[in-house]
This record gives sequence, structure tokens and C-alpha cells, in this order.
Amino acid sequence: MPQNLNVHQPDDRFFKSAMSDPEVVKAYLQHFYPNIAAIADLASLKLENSVSLRPNLKRFEADVIYRCRFQGEADDHFYFCLLFEHKSKPDKYIAVQVGSYIMELLSSMVKKQGRELEPVLPLIFYNGKEKWMPQTLSELFQGHPHYAVLEPYIPNFRFLFQDATRLSPEELLRLDLSYFRSVLMSMAFRHRQHLIFKYLQLIFEGTDGKEKVSAVTTYILGVAERSEEEFLKQIQDTTFTIKPEVMSTLEQILERGRKEGLEKGMEKGMEKGIEKGIEKGMDRGVYKNSIFNLLKTAVHFPDWPAEKLADFTELSMEVVAAFLSVKSEGDAAALKKYVREDLLTDLSHAKGYDN
Repeated sequence: MPQNLNVHQPDDRFFKSAMSDPEVVKAYLQHFYPNIAAIADLASLKLENSVSLRPNLKRFEADVIYRCRFQGEADDHFYFCLLFEHKSKPDKYIAVQVGSYIMELLSSMVKKQGRELEPVLPLIFYNGKEKWMPQTLSELFQGHPHYAVLEPYIPNFRFLFQDATRLSPEELLRLDLSYFRSVLMSMAFRHRQHLIFKYLQLIFEGTDGKEKVSAVTTYILGVAERSEEEFLKQIQDTTFTIKPEVMSTLEQILERGRKEGLEKGMEKGMEKGIEKGIEKGMDRGVYKNSIFNLLKTAVHFPDWPAEKLADFTELSMEVVAAFLSVKSEGDAAALKKYVREDLLTDLSHAKGYDN
């Protein structure tokens, strides 16, 4: 399994980033919902601030709301909103969640004097491992003993639902070369890891620009069920035009992850040492002004020599040299153990430290 690079909710972040690009949304509508694309002036697509539209609702990072004009209509009338909601696992009550979004959007229109109500189209994008077809509100109540009587009074709507996991490689490869295809292939193959790496070259073909290369690389790295080293080797063994950009991006991500892991590991060990030192009567201020500075400075300025670190932290060369020796091995676990068990042991008699 890969190291934890703290890529929180990679599906949600990648989806929102991709769907915040109007060109991706245009391609999405044209491919999956051509009947809707045909009545929409896609050049007028405008990303809305979903948070301000739903001030009293819990914020979901993955939702993206667009507003678009109908073909041939005046600028100030007959818009419709597209609400994208990404799901990576089945949600039985998705109709309730999306329904609350729809009603909040409609309510915001009602509050604005002179504004007509605009249709709200709920689009759900799913790339989970389990097979899923979301239930409507009406379907959720179908088991009720009095459903036949109550059914006319139950609010109901259907979804524009797309299960990307069920898309075949052949269908995806028929898409025009674009960032839309890169995004869709990456997310569609999320639980078919062998396909991500089989079509790695084709996935990256549509990523024009450093930002898009970084987004796809980060996403694949975040969901890949293999180590970063295996991913790096896969890229090295694959020939494609933007390989240098991908390699550079991957190496930067890995280096950032290593530094973050190293820094967090040291800080965690340091905090434990603080408590241990306090129990033994050491002055907390002295500890923070010396050892803490060494740990932080060594991470942010990895090229500083021992002499400079010793002068800056006011620690002895013996302490700094020993610390750098362990750090140079590149083993975060070993360094954390050294900080906790050697550097922070018996702080009232810390090696080489002059009070």
C-alpha cells in the first residue's frame, strides 16, 4: 500500500477541481445528456458560489453548481441550474440530500424580488466499487403500508445519474482527446487499478498544462493501490510526450509527502518529549527555543551545515551532528525514535546542552 500523503478525499477534491472547469462540464453534458446540451447555451455556463446559496446547510466539498441560459432566450430569464454531486459509495438517502439542495436553491430565487423560478437539474456522478442505482423519494416510501394513498403527496424527482465505474475502456477511448477524457478515465478506473496503468499514457494525453498534470497525478497517486515507487517505475517504463512533466510533478509530490511526514513525525516525538521533560523538571521555554528550532530548521533548510544549525539553535555541535547523522539515513521512523529516545531522554541532563 502507498504511504499516506494526506490526500484527503481524493475523489471529492479531484471531482470538484475538474467540474469547476466549464469546458469539462460542457463535454460532460454533450456526451452523457445530449438532449439537455441541445437546449442549453453552453457558452453561458457560469459556476455559482454554492456556499452562499446554501448558508444553513452543511457544506459538502464535492458539490458544484452551475447556472446556464437556455438557447435563444434573453439574458435575464429562463436559466437553469445544474447541481453536480459526487459520490464514491452508495447513499440510500441521496434523494433527501439532493432534495434539500434543490429546495434551498429555489428558496433563494423566491427571496429575490422579480426573479422567476428556474429549473434545477440534479446530476449525480458515481465511481464507487459497489453497483448502485440511487432511489427516488417515491421509491424510498414504496414499502410503506399506506403508500398507495400517500404516493400523490410525496415530493419526487428523478436524477441525471452516471455510474462511471461501469463505463468500458472502449467507450472511454471513443471520447475526443481532452481533459474531460483524462478525468473520466482516471475516475472510472478508480477500482480497476490495472486499467489506470494500462492506459496511463492515454490518460495523460489530455492533461495540457502543469495544473492539470498535477491534478491527475495527485489523484492517481492518492487512490493507487501500489507504492509510489511502483508508480514512478510505471511512468519511467511508459513512453509519452509529457512524461518529463509527469515525472517532475510526481517527484515534487513525493518529496513534499516525505518532508511533511518527517516534520510531523518529529513534531509528534517532540511533543511527547515536552511532556516527559516537564515531568522531570526541565524548563519548557529552554526546550522549545533549542530542540524545537533544530527540528523545524532542519526540515525547512535541509542543506544547512551542522555549524550553521548549531549556531542558529545554540546547541552544541555534538548534538547537531548526531541528529544530522540519523536524519541523513532518510528513515523517518528511525529519526522519530532517535528524537524521542535519545535526544529527549533525561532532558535535565541533555547531551551537549548548556543551560
